[in-house]
Formats: sequence, structure tokens, C-alpha cells
Amino acid sequence: MEILVTLDVLKQHSDKKVVKFPPNTLVTKEARIYAAKNGIELFIGDEKVSEPANSNGTPSVRAVISVIGEDRVGIIAGISDVLAKANVNILDITQTAIEGLFTMIMVVDIAKSTVSFDELKNQLAQRGQELSVRVDAQREEIFHFMHRI
Repeated sequence: MEILVTLDVLKQHSDKKVVKFPPNTLVTKEARIYAAKNGIELFIGDEKVSEPANSNGTPSVRAVISVIGEDRVGIIAGISDVLAKANVNILDITQTAIEGLFTMIMVVDIAKSTVSFDELKNQLAQRGQELSVRVDAQREEIFHFMHRI
């Protein structure tokens, strides 16, 4: 079973200088940046997690993905699978399940995606139908424009 450590998860350990996670744990880039800036050493098993590179040479193109529906096993895995197959990097993720209702918001980097954004949206919507959840994806700049005051 894989564990995903996001920025929100790591902030819960902000009082520690060394944080250890079990093998097969994934740590988001934002969590690694936070750890580096705050002097926190991260370990997966016995292996130290490397600090993120300042730049991979490709500017980030971000999108916001939201998922809403009845809670069930496999939602995160199903959506993450679509993203991984399209070479889309998950930058941050937050999810909650309240009284049987599931919500998730992901911020992803689509700069190196192997499919167009429209095709990615179609693939996510299709997987959402298979999982009986609603999946919406927007480019980050559109998201911010729609939600500004």
C-alpha cells in the first residue's frame, strides 16, 4: 500500500527535525520543498528523501482537479492512475470524506503531459463515470480568474 505525503500532511510534523515514513511512501514536491526550507529531514524507510531540484528546465503549467461523490474504495487510485498514464505530476492533494461524501482537490503540473488538456479532461471524466464521481479539471489561471473578487 502506498502512502502519499502532501504539504498538509508534512505540516503536521513541523515540530520535528526528522520524519520517517514507511517504504512505498510518495512525497509531493511541495512537501519536499517545505521540508528543505524548514530543516526537516525526510526518510522513506532507511533512505533519505532528496531535496527537490530548483527547476527541471520546464516551466510549470498547473491545473486544478476537483472530485466529488459518494465515498468508496479506489477513487484516489483511479484518478491518480489516469494522471500517471498521461505523465501528469501531482503537486498537491487534499481529500476528505464526511458522512459518506467524498471530496478531493488536486493541483497538478500538466507541462509534460503526453495528452492535450482537453483529452486529459475527457479521460478524467470517463474515469469519474466509472467511479461514480464527478471530476472537473481547469487550468490554474482559469480557476483563479473565476474565483477572484
